[in-house]
Amino acid sequence: MDGRVQLPVIRYLQKRFNVDFVDSVTEAGPNLILSEARINNLIQSIFCRVNISVERHDSVGIAVVGHHSCAGNPASRDEQGVHTQNAVQLLRQQYENVEVTGLWVDSHWDVHEVS
Repeated sequence: MDGRVQLPVIRYLQKRFNVDFVDSVTEAGPNLILSEARINNLIQSIFCRVNISVERHDSVGIAVVGHHSCAGNPASRDEQGVHTQNAVQLLRQQYENVEVTGLWVDSHWDVHEVS
């Protein structure tokens, strides 16, 4: 939800998926929320919004984003990388026909894919 990462991520995803528009489903620390898979109402809310993006807006990809200096997930880059990978796996199970990727936004607001 951090506004500092919105434009860099949108620009990156426009190029990555060759699209004009990018839907944003925002939460504070989404990689942590999806990684832990404990807050069922919040996860269901995220899935509901992603469903609209995929089913109604024909989105071709989903990205889970972690970033430097995140208030919602103040973990280190390495820890957030694990959270992001876990979140990607959860989303891949839920959305088998859509490409899901993990992203990291560094302290210079550059976007990197998480492998």
